[in-house]
Amino acid sequence: MIIETLTNLFIKTAYADTGFNTTVGGAKNDIIGTIALPSGIPSDISKTGDFITVIIRFIIIIGGLFTLWQFLSGGLTFITSGGDKTKVQEAGNKITMSLIGLVIMAASFIIIAIISKLLFGDFTAILIPKFKSVTP
Repeated sequence: MIIETLTNLFIKTAYADTGFNTTVGGAKNDIIGTIALPSGIPSDISKTGDFITVIIRFIIIIGGLFTLWQFLSGGLTFITSGGDKTKVQEAGNKITMSLIGLVIMAASFIIIAIISKLLFGDFTAILIPKFKSVTP
């Protein structure tokens, strides 16, 4: 729905006559010329969705590992506190904050899925995007 509309708009805008092409005596005079892609940049944008998916997974894995680290260090601080109230409170705060972070990460997936379903009609449209190739 929205993706198709934006894609069509982009294609029409990208290939619109911008006024740089002039016609002189019936022959088209292209002032700008054709700009080729630099080497190493794929011309097919369908690979971009895979790249975005890998980045999202990487960020979630790093967030999960950080949460695990905070949870374990809070538990270790709690065990080694020796009854010291400030260390027990510090450990409790660390454990609580790590669990809140885990809940926020999980809730972000749910919120993104709901927004994706409302806007694009598919739960995975934002998390696993599928781009169409633009061909002239």
